[in-house]
Amino acid sequence: MTPPIPERLSPRRWRWIRLTTWHKEVRFLYWPPSHPTGYRNLRMFDRDGYDIGRLVWVVCDGCRVGSINKISIDPDCHRQGLGRRLIRRALTDGPRYTWQTTHQSPHAKLFFPALEKEFGVALPEYGGVCEHLASPPGYQPLPPGRCPQPVLERRL
Repeated sequence: MTPPIPERLSPRRWRWIRLTTWHKEVRFLYWPPSHPTGYRNLRMFDRDGYDIGRLVWVVCDGCRVGSINKISIDPDCHRQGLGRRLIRRALTDGPRYTWQTTHQSPHAKLFFPALEKEFGVALPEYGGVCEHLASPPGYQPLPPGRCPQPVLERRL
């Protein structure tokens, strides 16, 4: 069975990404936000092209705050440093910002404190973000053809 093609990516582009990164154990694709305080998505795909994890976060440059909204990794891929790589990538969007996480699972309650020590940044649960991170009144998402295209993250 062939893995599905990631959204907003043509079959040709996905094939090209897979061919040019054949030597990588994990590929990271980044979906930029459609507006400055929109959701940022980073997804991981294994060598065969299957989706094995995701990180969703937002930042507000005006208030210098960021929020980790979702992190999930296939259980077969735990304890390989992938979660650290995802969080490190998110933190590059808001250096020296105040960060928070949303609700933490029992695993996350062990994971985030370890990262706090390693990265030297607080990652509290429900730390309180600014009002700019909510969708603006009357906000309409871009039509499907106008959404930003995913980008291969080569630095992870």
